[in-house]
Amino acid sequence: MSADKTAEVAQQHEVIGNLECKPHASFQRTTHPDAQWFADAGLGLFLHWGLSSVKGQCDLSWGMMNAPCQPSEHIKNYGLPACRAIMTPRHYWDQAKYFNPDRYDPGKWVKAAKKAGIQYAVLTTRHHEGFAMWPSDYGDFSTKNYMGGRDLLADYVKACRDHDIKVGFYYSPPDWYWDRHHMSFNYGADSPPMGLDHEPITLPQSSPEEQAKREDAFNDYVRGQVTELLTRYGKIDIIWFDGRLPREENTISIEEIRELQPGILINPRGHGYGDFNTPECRFPAERFKPGDWWELCYVFSDGAWGYLNHECYKPMGWLLAELSKVRSWDGNFLPNVGPDGHGELPASYYHRMEQLAQWMEHSGESVQGTQGCKWPQDCNVPVTRKGNTYYLHLDWVFIDQVTLKDIDQPQSLIHLRTRTPVDFVYENRTLTFTLDKNLRTIETDVVKLTLA
Repeated sequence: MSADKTAEVAQQHEVIGNLECKPHASFQRTTHPDAQWFADAGLGLFLHWGLSSVKGQCDLSWGMMNAPCQPSEHIKNYGLPACRAIMTPRHYWDQAKYFNPDRYDPGKWVKAAKKAGIQYAVLTTRHHEGFAMWPSDYGDFSTKNYMGGRDLLADYVKACRDHDIKVGFYYSPPDWYWDRHHMSFNYGADSPPMGLDHEPITLPQSSPEEQAKREDAFNDYVRGQVTELLTRYGKIDIIWFDGRLPREENTISIEEIRELQPGILINPRGHGYGDFNTPECRFPAERFKPGDWWELCYVFSDGAWGYLNHECYKPMGWLLAELSKVRSWDGNFLPNVGPDGHGELPASYYHRMEQLAQWMEHSGESVQGTQGCKWPQDCNVPVTRKGNTYYLHLDWVFIDQVTLKDIDQPQSLIHLRTRTPVDFVYENRTLTFTLDKNLRTIETDVVKLTLA
């Protein structure tokens, strides 16, 4: 996975200590029957929500870092360069006083998502900023200290269950609020340290005893919060760590997590190994091993992970192109959106979900419950299959002749959206065709191949 990361994503992962998924002698991917849905899920919904949503002027957490990113890398990964805007940490955290999700209706979010074919959701319970979206008994920066103790997670879990959406919790072990007096808010390991007002500082020096005491307290804090997430809300389907656990297995082990939630899926970023791989904002350069589960997360709301008040979303053609590629390699796609400070998702989100629902009505069979194929080795467009049926995905920029090699005798070829037969040539176990330009759209056009 490392080779395909951009420098920007890699640098952010270095800051929070993300661990790569690596072999581990004693680890076995979950075989629990309640977790096997993940292999065929296809499509999830990532939800990044936190204090930055109050003003919508900078990205979640990263917006408090001085000079948070390089423009060229940011545009490549996230689209519009809006999230280069920053706040000082002191001003950023002050937004907690004004965080009032008075129009929060997660049922509305997930109802639209379910109609669009989304099978699971992952919500940020606490991002690197340190604000916990539930009334935690650990620390002093959560809804327990603000909003009168309102539990935003309880409403989210209920909404997911009501609409048959699998429940995922994102959790960041790194906590910049907890660590605010012992870290720099200047971006980059080689940059001079900056404090809560982006002023030059000298980081405090602690004795070994003081350092050990502080580390013990932080480890207990993280363990306590993770335990709350796994015990307060009934069945949880995914725990999605983002950053290294303070002491990895000695903070809370995979085994302990599974004792609390037997059917849960665990990503690898906290422990260094887990049930599925998590590339980010770039399609992998190489396929994962056969049978490995993986998921690609990507920003869908253009410019940042968290809410920005320009409400600009990538085109549906982009989402469908990425979904087709991911499914052709047996992965799941996790596009991200950000609710605003009132707890609402913008009209752009609902418009995109309606577009996706309409596409799923005629072409959903090509990405739901399918297997991947040898793309790009044997075909110049992404391909999925179900038994003797193949689905060829022509994305919004593809205009060439389609070629599929090493294929048995075709019986029929049809354009899924219109059910129109498609003319083809079959020679030497190779199928070729060019889709009529009048059948093309600015979304992904799927052609269904049935073998004789």
